[in-house]
Amino acid sequence: MVRATIKISLILFVLSTGLQGQEIPDTYSSSSVLSKGKWFKIAITETGIYRIDFAVLKQLGLENPAYPRLFGNNSGQLPYYNGIREADDLMEIPVCIEKGNDGLFNDGDYILFFGEATNRWIYDRNQGNYSYLVHNYSDTAFYFLTSGTSEGKTIQVSEKPYGAVNYHSSGSDALFNYGKKQENLIKSGRGWFQPLSYSFDTEIKPSFEDLIQDEVVKFEIRVLARSPEPVAFSLFEKESLIGSVSISAVNMASTTGTYAHSAIFTGEAFPSSPAPKYKLRFTNNGEVSAKGWVDYLRLSGRKRNVFRGEAIVFSDSKSVSPGKITEFTIESLADQEVIWDISDPYDIRSISFEKSGRFISFGSSTDSLKTFICFSKNKTRAPVISKKPVANQDLHASGPADMIILTHPLFARQASRLADFHLRTSGIISLITTPGEVYNEFSGGIPDIVAIRNFVRMKYFKQKNSNRPLRYLLLFGDGSYENKKVPPGNPNFIPTYQSENSTVFVSSFTSDDFYGLLEDGEGEETGTLDIGIGRLPVSDTVQAGTVVSKIINYASTASQGNWKNEVCLVADDEDSNTHLTDAESLSSILADRVPWINTTKIYFDSYKQVASPAGQSYPEVNKAINEIVNKGILIFNYTGHGNEMSLAHEKVVSSETINKWKNGLKLPLFIIATCEFSRFDNIDINFITGEIKGIESGGEKILLSREGGGIALMSTTRLAYSGPNIALNKSIMEHAFERDSEGNALRLGDIIRLAKNSSGSNFSKRNFHLLGDPAIRLAYPMHGNIITDSIYSVRTNSTTDTLRALSLVTVSGHVEDQKGNLISGFNGSVTPTVYGKESVFRTLANDGGEKVEFRQRKNIIFSGQTTARNGRFNFSFIVPRDIDHDFGKGKISYYAAGNDRDMTGYFDRFSVGAFDNSAVPDSNGPLIQLYMNDTLFRDGGITDPYPRLFAILEDRDGINISGSGIGHDLVCWLDDDRNNPIILNNYFKNDFASYTRGTVSFQFPELMEGRHTLTLKAWDNFNNSSVKMLSFCVEKNKKFILNNLLNFPNPFSSDTWITVCHNRPDTEIEITVRIYDLAGNLVCILREYSLTSGYVTEPVIWDGRFSNGNKAGKGIYPYRVTLKAANGETATISGKMIIL
Repeated sequence: MVRATIKISLILFVLSTGLQGQEIPDTYSSSSVLSKGKWFKIAITETGIYRIDFAVLKQLGLENPAYPRLFGNNSGQLPYYNGIREADDLMEIPVCIEKGNDGLFNDGDYILFFGEATNRWIYDRNQGNYSYLVHNYSDTAFYFLTSGTSEGKTIQVSEKPYGAVNYHSSGSDALFNYGKKQENLIKSGRGWFQPLSYSFDTEIKPSFEDLIQDEVVKFEIRVLARSPEPVAFSLFEKESLIGSVSISAVNMASTTGTYAHSAIFTGEAFPSSPAPKYKLRFTNNGEVSAKGWVDYLRLSGRKRNVFRGEAIVFSDSKSVSPGKITEFTIESLADQEVIWDISDPYDIRSISFEKSGRFISFGSSTDSLKTFICFSKNKTRAPVISKKPVANQDLHASGPADMIILTHPLFARQASRLADFHLRTSGIISLITTPGEVYNEFSGGIPDIVAIRNFVRMKYFKQKNSNRPLRYLLLFGDGSYENKKVPPGNPNFIPTYQSENSTVFVSSFTSDDFYGLLEDGEGEETGTLDIGIGRLPVSDTVQAGTVVSKIINYASTASQGNWKNEVCLVADDEDSNTHLTDAESLSSILADRVPWINTTKIYFDSYKQVASPAGQSYPEVNKAINEIVNKGILIFNYTGHGNEMSLAHEKVVSSETINKWKNGLKLPLFIIATCEFSRFDNIDINFITGEIKGIESGGEKILLSREGGGIALMSTTRLAYSGPNIALNKSIMEHAFERDSEGNALRLGDIIRLAKNSSGSNFSKRNFHLLGDPAIRLAYPMHGNIITDSIYSVRTNSTTDTLRALSLVTVSGHVEDQKGNLISGFNGSVTPTVYGKESVFRTLANDGGEKVEFRQRKNIIFSGQTTARNGRFNFSFIVPRDIDHDFGKGKISYYAAGNDRDMTGYFDRFSVGAFDNSAVPDSNGPLIQLYMNDTLFRDGGITDPYPRLFAILEDRDGINISGSGIGHDLVCWLDDDRNNPIILNNYFKNDFASYTRGTVSFQFPELMEGRHTLTLKAWDNFNNSSVKMLSFCVEKNKKFILNNLLNFPNPFSSDTWITVCHNRPDTEIEITVRIYDLAGNLVCILREYSLTSGYVTEPVIWDGRFSNGNKAGKGIYPYRVTLKAANGETATISGKMIIL
């Protein structure tokens, strides 16, 4: 791709740094001028005088074309640091109205205005020199055209200076900037550079025509090189060398350090002619792999003021001095000259001048730098005017909001759906707006991420210290490190902050934190986060709908389950087990702060490493991760190496594995302390065609997965070191389970904000992004505590007996609120899981070094369900024969749900061990009913490639799932392959109030097409076994089928619940119900979204009212249900319902 060349001849409009900004005002504009009236947007790309004819104003449909008005807020690239900013709304710009001889503005007349490009020269009066301000987000400037009821702001004639002329100026500053922004070297940072060839010189032809040859031309050049040997760059005027610089060699093997070295060289030389030409030479010193680039070449000299008919902009820095009155002289070789003072674009003045022969002269006070433009009215430019009016808007007058949702218009519907969800469920008020709307009010319509920050900053300060402070910002759309090209040619739906460093891998980054550093003096990566920020990196409407549905379902009762008690810590095996040590520190935090959490540890070095021609791998780690994700966990926390697409060199998590996750509603928060895994802003650029394609990172795949994945990620987007990573990771885990002032779980935006603010000043923390909704709460059970009252009928506040093998144990307990009061109104389910003692595991030192021991509680004695009535419950179970008979501390983990709330608890003040000699012997194995997907399955039936094992097991002594006895696991295997069993201990759950009967549910990864057999073997707690086998056939692309349509009750009088069975489990489904009267008239449409883990939709409720709100009369109402899956396929089924 070739980006626009920045090549400005002679001199651009300049601003004194004293006028660049103003101190932050005490108040912001109360309302935007765009709130009323009819507006049109004007686009320009070059600095100059622009003309709009009266006829064009009429064609546009202005309300009153006789009184046109022009507005803008073009300040160039806005400052990245807070404390200086431009006007926060559009300001009126004076225009010249040419009315003709009749004195009326009508047909044949026109207006002229001065338009300024986005890139410009800035004069520093203190230093007495110029700098060039590049706009990083747009090469197009915008202005806004409207009309009023009377004449607007016009260009007035400048008053003549008071006093005598004390300086004469016939020359001005000649400035030139060169640099084609073509290539981003490391796909990171906001620096773009022009490649240079060592085979030929790069010619540079400034449009200097009238340089003063006895005045030096100063140059400043920044160049970059990547080479294993030193290289050189030289600047020539014609064949005369006027400057050169050498750049040292780069470590070409480094993938984390400097990609290219840079150097700035300066100098000066007298020009050989009034119109010199230059050459830039890259010398590779014989190293063919060497690459060179130029960032910029800037020239500054002096020129004579000569007007040849084309507009010229000129300033004379030598004229600036307190009390100085300067007479400016221009040699004019044309006629119809007009001169404007454009020093202040909001107060442009027409200059009266005298002409003697071909010389024009005029006077002006030059206490500060004055900038003028000389032009002819018959040589002006035509701007590009959009024929579509700008919709009225008023962000300045918007009401208080808890969250700003900044969305691309393509995703506005889903953004509104998400905002409605937050308002309905937690009272969060969201302000939905688009980048374009923000630009219109905060940067004159010019794309600029600083405008977004300034808008958020305005809302933050306006609401600060109120009863509704701004708390969250959600960026609804993907981003790209290429910020100038807009969608659809670039997935940059919401622009990205890129660091200034663009050449050092570990020092270059993107960060959405930029939008939340809002206090004075903060900016770039410096400061403290004031709000929680998240991004949903969606690139199409399907992805947008998917992720919003996941968020809504995550907070629904449909997602309840004891998976919310589980955290999985995963650690890489490299760096002398540093990552294992880091994971163990996280385990200690969990044990100290939230002992009710059950921690699973998947440490690579404790698994067998397999070598192959493709490299090292950990197939058992892959399997363990896939199984635990599919089973469901609250948090998945990884520490170790990784890249954009996978975790660890062994690729234990990759696109292939993510696509196989079918965890449906059980969505973890993924905390990934590695490198680049969530690099959402990466793209692939075809430098020949300019075509851009988005690259979806591993983190994005997890978030956007339709059939599972995660609810959000706190993850890195660039290279990072393990030290800062673990520091932030620990801070996240320390805050993850804190409560807010009302006792509720923290929202994800608060967790990441607090974690970053308490983890030091290292910029590496900016690497971590929240890819997810900042306003969603981490869904751990928070509405109460579950307390164990007795075991073996012995109160737990006294000495507790030991759980002995084959003994029948009864446990009773109750649920209470955070203040310790019995919740007597609670009626719901309680899910207890009884664990044996912790086991000691040892790593294998696969990569050498010492073996490390760690502890983990893995053996489950009992997993069941019971009912709580009036806040109290009890359950019973038999302890398996296979437990370790040595004494050790056990643990009961609880989860309870009911009345739209859930809670958790634990008890560990008891021992496990020894043997109950009074147990009655048993010799019969369990009864097994084996199915695929559900109980409707018949042996030999058909499944899709991702079937679910479902089995019902029953035995009077309970099912053994302890995992302690060799060969006594609950297992299954496919196709009679006993060497690769699947252990199902953790997938068995007893039925309600039963320890004798329960079910196994296990999601298979993708299976090959064709016929298979499945064998399941189960043991009871007395170690009697049974085996069951069935066959099934896997077919791909099976037609979307609906059956068992049901509305209950039917007939009904108040409301009815509509459900239907389907064959698309674990996928998002849009449900549309169309209800008709007997005449065939459509009387009501119901639409819901469902993401269920099974084969039946969630109920759609009809209250018996028509769409207009009227109550339906008695009678028969045919209805049609249409299901639309996430991939677009649909199926329809019809039924009838009766209203009594």
